[in-house]
Amino acid sequence: MKILFVDDEENIRELFQEYFKKDYEITLAENGQEALDISLSQTFDLIISDISLPKINGIQFIKKLRFEGKATPFIVITGDSDIQLAIDLFRLGAVDFFLKPFRMEALRLRIQKYESADTDTYCLFQNHEIVYDQLHLKMTFLARIKNINKYVGLILNQISPNPKIKEDDLLNIKIVLYELLSNAIEHGCAGISYKEKQSILQANQDYFGLVDNKCKENDSHIHVVLKYDADELILSIADEGDGFNPADIPSPIENPDANLVNGRGIFLVRMNVDNLYYNEKGNEVTFHKKIC
Repeated sequence: MKILFVDDEENIRELFQEYFKKDYEITLAENGQEALDISLSQTFDLIISDISLPKINGIQFIKKLRFEGKATPFIVITGDSDIQLAIDLFRLGAVDFFLKPFRMEALRLRIQKYESADTDTYCLFQNHEIVYDQLHLKMTFLARIKNINKYVGLILNQISPNPKIKEDDLLNIKIVLYELLSNAIEHGCAGISYKEKQSILQANQDYFGLVDNKCKENDSHIHVVLKYDADELILSIADEGDGFNPADIPSPIENPDANLVNGRGIFLVRMNVDNLYYNEKGNEVTFHKKIC
């Protein structure tokens, strides 16, 4: 996986390279213009960029890149005072953001969600990790965080043939699927709370491995239902967990200092859909996306 990391602070660039160089092919840039030049001459799987950059800032960087037809996923790094800029970047197609200071291990988890999976989709069907009901546009997934890339891809394959779906819509829906499926597996099926997740990350434990082990013990599944109503796409994701109170999700806008790991996901989802709601139990979430 090729990653471009952009930050004007040399110590942060060096720390990032040292932390991830064994796992990924890393390219570094110290300002927005250098990052743009590199991005136009090479292909990357992911770009991680600070917003406050010399020469051209993060907003200008992503605008110019999109203008040139580059749809590389972006993760944004920002200070507390840059929240509005982060929101503007989401509207341009950024997939996530991190508030400074942040933990490298938390960033690693986000990178892994955009890393290509090496599990063959056919094998997932053969092992009954995916059950597909084409007639009713329903899918049942075995709750495994390791398979999330394949699950997202299969759902998008059902959505993309719709002529009303634009490329920007697909990117937005992809972001939403990653977040909601992750929540359903981590917090719903595995039953890991936001506080527990933060403790696990701080202890540098294998978080994804722990999640999948808990799901195996519970023999849990995720149920996805896709339908269209007039000019809307409606998609529901239900898990077999005990549910939760959505009001307990921390808000990165109201209290960014207390929310370096949790709460960004639902915030990102709300930025990319037209309506989002949970059932009373809190184990099923439905979103509406206008596609007209």
